[in-house]
Amino acid sequence: MHNVDFAVRTITQVQSETTQINENIVESKSDYYKIIILTLKYYFGTTRWCKSTVTLNGRTVLITGGNIGIGKATAIDLANRGARVIIASRNKEKAIQTIKEINDKTGNDNVRFMYLDLMDLEIVRQFAEQFLNEEKRLDILINNSGIAGWAYKTIGSKTKQNYDIIFGVNHLGHFLLTYLLLDLLKKTRNSRVINVSSLRHLWRRSPLTYDKGPNNDGMLYPDLAGYDTSKLANVMHSKMLSKILQGTPVTANSVHPGLAATDILMAPLKSVLPEKLYSIVDPIFRFISLDSAGGAQTTKMQLLTNL
Repeated sequence: MHNVDFAVRTITQVQSETTQINENIVESKSDYYKIIILTLKYYFGTTRWCKSTVTLNGRTVLITGGNIGIGKATAIDLANRGARVIIASRNKEKAIQTIKEINDKTGNDNVRFMYLDLMDLEIVRQFAEQFLNEEKRLDILINNSGIAGWAYKTIGSKTKQNYDIIFGVNHLGHFLLTYLLLDLLKKTRNSRVINVSSLRHLWRRSPLTYDKGPNNDGMLYPDLAGYDTSKLANVMHSKMLSKILQGTPVTANSVHPGLAATDILMAPLKSVLPEKLYSIVDPIFRFISLDSAGGAQTTKMQLLTNL
């Protein structure tokens, strides 16, 4: 009988110790995950604020995609500094809503919308012609607008002129726009060109090839495709511009906004993840990332420094 009691007590004790061990393991795993998330938050989601107090009264800023995300946050800040802000976008409804919000927040009513579709180079030319006819100066050009992989499903694979849709919007449209407005930029002291790129430009590992094509789908320069390639092109564009603009009042730079939880990242996640999983991922991702205002800081730092 004593042996049975001892055996039962032993089993009970082992079960209790096992439960405690399991609880400690779960607690340790929980602490481990917390450390990982907080580390990611510190590295990716800590905003380094631009503390410049420079005002932009009398200066004209043109920003593509200034109606949403980082572009919108940038436009609000620059309008608050007194700039005349021109938002170039293909979504008139959203742009008008953004302009009203800017008016309400900043009291600056010197903000306008101009229609621009970077997927069509002819429209880019028309935009530049209209801009040059209507605007007397251009101090800051921010090539901000961008799309990512989800655009293949939601918009299509090619631009009007049969280039890759992502490369066309993120680079070619901005490239042409910049050169069409360059003479006006040169007339302004301390004018700036900012290309909003990404650290993802480093992900393009294979050498660029310039085979004109077209490929079987009718796409021209088929190797110049995708987000990483377009962001590399932004950096290359800025470097080339900075060389040819030496001796002029124009400077050109590219910036990395950081990991920001804007539509360009969140929309693809939402489209591929099951609803329940996305409801878990979304708040975690937003916690470890910058918001739109945080993503705008590198652009502001670059354009306001020594202005």
